Amino acid sequence: MNDQVLTGDAPLPGWRRSAAAAISCVSIAGMSFGLGLPLLAFNLEFMTGSGTIIALNALMAALSTVIAAPFAPAILARVPTRPFMIVCLLYTAFSFVAYKLVPSVPFWMFMRFTSGAAVAILFVASETWIIQLAPEQIRGRVLGIYSMSLGAGFGLGGLIVAVLGVRSWAPFMAGSIICLMAILPLLLPGPGLHIPEKARSGLRDFTTKVKAAPRLMLAALAFGAIETSAMHFSPIWAFRSGFGETQAQLLVAAGALGVILLQLPISWLGDYVSRYRLLLACALAGLIGPVLMFLAGQSLSPTIYLVFFLYVGFTEGIYILAMGIIGQKFNKAEMTGANAALVTMYGLGSLFSPILVGPLMDLINPGGALLGLFLIGLIYPLVALLRWVTQRG
Repeated sequence: MNDQVLTGDAPLPGWRRSAAAAISCVSIAGMSFGLGLPLLAFNLEFMTGSGTIIALNALMAALSTVIAAPFAPAILARVPTRPFMIVCLLYTAFSFVAYKLVPSVPFWMFMRFTSGAAVAILFVASETWIIQLAPEQIRGRVLGIYSMSLGAGFGLGGLIVAVLGVRSWAPFMAGSIICLMAILPLLLPGPGLHIPEKARSGLRDFTTKVKAAPRLMLAALAFGAIETSAMHFSPIWAFRSGFGETQAQLLVAAGALGVILLQLPISWLGDYVSRYRLLLACALAGLIGPVLMFLAGQSLSPTIYLVFFLYVGFTEGIYILAMGIIGQKFNKAEMTGANAALVTMYGLGSLFSPILVGPLMDLINPGGALLGLFLIGLIYPLVALLRWVTQRG
């Protein structure tokens, strides 16, 4: 096929190479995240036995996202994009080694915050890059490939930690090496990120973008809340409920498999039907999932993997559909700021949900985690219901 496709502004020769590089970079990085979430959560469980401490560690990553993402457009407007993404990956690779060298809860909080900031900017840059490159008529499918690839990386990371365990140096070194591997696709040639204007960068632009698409931004907030707490606390909930350590860790892989197999069909449908209606359907899955998990967990049934597969696979669709709508609503000059706002709202959801779910799991052990996930799942359906009521009125 011809590599020169109109994207709405101008033909971009070689767009497929750059899209493949951005997707590959984030997917390999996703492998380290899939490895890192259960790795840190289980080590903190063994170090402290506290769901609240696990929540605070997750909160550090969310807080860094909220702080860093609004400034990503300003940073990307002033520094070369690919070299800066490489620096972010190098620091994330270093953080895995640092965790094992210094097994201290306060130090882990600091490292989670600083590496989280690097990851936030990496995702703003790569996701905006993909949205800008993908032609509108196939954008949903390109984003579906991105989400599927990210899920594959995430799931493979979960499998790696299930095989290597969480107590030795091996999983920490694996996380570091994987981050270094993510640099390689960035060395490929092709068109780069359309640089945002400096005047459009910063907190003022963030608030402008939120006001321009409030329903979209609330969807990102809901997704951030669900994903962060589901991935951090579901394996711990399963472990405390009586599943074996390896069985509990494999939940992460089951969720990632849901992303791999369900994102392409969901995003493909988004090219033909209302993305907002699909988004609501995915959000309803986020409400039903914790209920089904509770029922499966009562008998330690292996159907928990199928439930978590569907739960994570459909709720992941919330964010990928929101990214597709970003491509519809904003032009190239605005996309970096709009995607930064989306990532920031994701970070806000990630920020508050562990504060709810972690203490609830300690208060109602372990079912409080699922209660918290159910309450979080109410966010977007209630927003959609409120909008429907106000439109009818």
